[in-house]
Amino acid sequence: YHDGSHAYIGLRDRKRPSELRRITRQVKYAGSQVASTSEVLKYTLFQIFSKVDRPEASRIALLLTASQEPPRMARNLVRYVQGLKKKKVIVIPVGIGPHANLKQIRLIEKQAPENKAFVFSSVDELQQRRDEIISHLCDLAPEPPAPTQPPPIAQVTVGPELLGVSAPGPKRNSMVLDVVFVLEGSDNIGEGNFNRSREFLEEVIQRMDVGQDAVHVTVLQYSYTVTAEYTFREAQSKAEVLQQVREMRFRGGNRTNTGQALQYLAEHSFSASQG
Repeated sequence: YHDGSHAYIGLRDRKRPSELRRITRQVKYAGSQVASTSEVLKYTLFQIFSKVDRPEASRIALLLTASQEPPRMARNLVRYVQGLKKKKVIVIPVGIGPHANLKQIRLIEKQAPENKAFVFSSVDELQQRRDEIISHLCDLAPEPPAPTQPPPIAQVTVGPELLGVSAPGPKRNSMVLDVVFVLEGSDNIGEGNFNRSREFLEEVIQRMDVGQDAVHVTVLQYSYTVTAEYTFREAQSKAEVLQQVREMRFRGGNRTNTGQALQYLAEHSFSASQG
């Protein structure tokens, strides 16, 4: 797609894998001054998924985007993503390069929990990390149908108290983890790269189940010395952890001592005094 869209093969076309690869290799670069993400999602909604032939199949649109869409063309973006959601189509935006519209990518991701976004700095990184996308696509495949069960057989249930054991406690829904994030804050990495690392950290924590009875977080910043920005002893709520991460400032330092950071991690972060 560019300012318009073109389909090289449809969902109803029956092709062998070798034919699909041949068609893909024959796709030529069209070129255009603009590329409209909204228009291609509109095309996907009304042309590709206009009729659902296989209700049992997962429906996925993998969107590779590398540029900014003119605002006048982006007015109906959410409408088309919501339309695809109603048809149970998962939209996976993949941003490539420095000109990708991150705001638009996050907007697409926000419309449905399954719309996981990937952002890569270049096509080279896309190729290097393609297995991550493939793995995610495989995870979206529907579960195979359960085998036919034989007719149930009546059973006698004996309470645990009659067997001399205590009844099990409630099942936990959250994963219990203690996680320490160690960020380099020396002059070697620089303030710009540190801020990008901090934004990555914020995104990771946002996706974690941080809470008093779930995931606990500690954040360390180091150069030649180590600073505990947030520890296990402090309130373990996602909102407070994220606020502290957002307020964390680059400290700098003309030397880097990773060994000392790991020693601090072993002797202090995971000690009983730190919770």
